[in-house]
Amino acid sequence: MKIIRFYEGAGSMKLRVDTLEDLWTLQRILFPDDLVKSESVRRFRSSESDVGELKDVVVRLRLERTELDKNAERLRVMGKIVEGKPMDYIRLNSYHTLNIAPGDELEITKAHWHDYIIDVLRNAVSDSKRPRLGLIVADEEKALPAYLLGYGVQFGNEVYSRLSKRMSQKEFTETETKYFNAIIALATGMKADTVVIAGPGFTKEDVKKRMEDAGDLKKPSKRFIFEGASNTERTGIYELIRSDRVGRILERERIRQEFALMEQFLTGLSVGRSKYGAEGVSKAIEDYEAKAVLVNDSMLGERGIQAVLEKAERNRVKIEVFNSADEVGQQLASFKGVASIS
Repeated sequence: MKIIRFYEGAGSMKLRVDTLEDLWTLQRILFPDDLVKSESVRRFRSSESDVGELKDVVVRLRLERTELDKNAERLRVMGKIVEGKPMDYIRLNSYHTLNIAPGDELEITKAHWHDYIIDVLRNAVSDSKRPRLGLIVADEEKALPAYLLGYGVQFGNEVYSRLSKRMSQKEFTETETKYFNAIIALATGMKADTVVIAGPGFTKEDVKKRMEDAGDLKKPSKRFIFEGASNTERTGIYELIRSDRVGRILERERIRQEFALMEQFLTGLSVGRSKYGAEGVSKAIEDYEAKAVLVNDSMLGERGIQAVLEKAERNRVKIEVFNSADEVGQQLASFKGVASIS
């Protein structure tokens, strides 16, 4: 993501989105009544019976809702047209959808840009400059790949060994070799500077030996790290993220920070120092008992939560925005989506 310009006085920011993560970030910070301007297409009909033709236009909408299509890598921004050009192809107050995709530019106008919203965007700009981390947990039965991205963990499709004790020795060896080659192909093909391969048992060591023999570990374009993990499920991926060694790699990654903040909240909750829910957090801020406020991105558009966050800003309380779709965000959701730590 790139911030092209920001006119704070006019409440206007122009952005360019580069990745799917950027689209996800946009969805987090776009709220009803925001104005969004971008290039689009409209079907122009000269008469009611005319099939019409698509025309290039520039449209400004008053936002009503958004939808993120991860498969198509599109963010649909829906609302009523308040401005556009050329006017021959525009009907004011009619509904329209802007389909924002990687590579597109758009202009967002808000009544007020809160610091925590600007921080979310600046973090996205910073995240786009960081190398991604690839993760694979594997054992003798299956391998699960994942990426740690700016917005959390994205899981890939599992690969199964299909090994059986009923196989002949030759068939077992051939099938096992295919399985190891599939894991190696996953690892070497990941679009990440660092790939962590982990799991219980000796599978990771066998993969390491085969990669050493093939010369894959000496390639300067990618670094491979081999670690232990208790299982090959999604919990095994999260276990990796929490591990000390991977933690050193991820010390600047957002999800690692979220785990640490959640642990701090739970520790404080056990002794009555942490609060949760809009009412509890608001009172903690008023009583100067809040050092930081944790909030799920799915809550940012709610009026009651916005009032709490505005109060936190006035009192110079740090605001940490969590990914509501990730494990830590789901945990925070069980505490009404907003909490404070002292």
